[in-house]
Amino acid sequence: LRHLAALGVNWISITPFAFQRAPRDTALLWNPDRFEETDDRLREATAQAHALEIRVMLKPHVWLQPPHWPGSIEHDSESERRAWFQSYREFILHYAALAENARIDALCVGNELEKTTAREADWREIIASVRRVYHGPLTYGATTSEADAIKFWDALDFIGVSAYYPLVEAPSPSRADLAAAWRPHRARLGALAVRWRRPVVFTEIGYPSADFGAWKQWEVPRDARVNRELQAAAYEAFFDDVWPEPWFGGAYWWKWFSHPDAGEPENQFEPKGKPAEGVLEKHYRKEARGG
Repeated sequence: LRHLAALGVNWISITPFAFQRAPRDTALLWNPDRFEETDDRLREATAQAHALEIRVMLKPHVWLQPPHWPGSIEHDSESERRAWFQSYREFILHYAALAENARIDALCVGNELEKTTAREADWREIIASVRRVYHGPLTYGATTSEADAIKFWDALDFIGVSAYYPLVEAPSPSRADLAAAWRPHRARLGALAVRWRRPVVFTEIGYPSADFGAWKQWEVPRDARVNRELQAAAYEAFFDDVWPEPWFGGAYWWKWFSHPDAGEPENQFEPKGKPAEGVLEKHYRKEARGG
């Protein structure tokens, strides 16, 4: 956290997990006292962040065994859907209470659950239940394909988007190509913000330091050639083309490991120790100076 504070970071998201065995299962598996992100560790991390003047968004995730992901969750019968929402409600209300008690600064009530969000009434009920427990700002982290279709943004305080937009299908796209690729996405996001009168926050954004890392980021193979320059260029494109927009409220980068000895292969998302880290520091320090 001290490393992030030195870069000029002023918000982080912390992610506890529930687990779901298969997309059609109706029960989430979670234990706040046994899994890695225990309640005590979440409280401790929040206190440490606050001591460094970093604010915290709590962003609980549902994890499925790959190749499945939260957007795979779908049920065939009404009874299955009701059972899943009840299980999810218990999960998110636990973390709403923790967020309130730990004075966490914002809460994301769901993330990338794109096949469930057409059930507007169920999500409005969850949001209302959360508000009875937690009194800070709320969002939902939408995929790029569901953000326009969600009809309950008015019940939340800001629009959240997991901004994994496929930009340019090239191993090392030019700066001009990256700028051109952002234009239609900026237009759609700006229109969404105007429609709902809410700022847009990227609840996730990131690029692997690999060839084709600015295309379908989630499909970049684990053995892709390392390309640190592409990752840095994609970060620069974000700061140049999205960050200044009047509707934009901030971004959470995927990802930064909290343990100093943790990490991942060189061609993956973490910017630490790569040119992209310097891009973050440059722009965050510029923002802190007011320009």
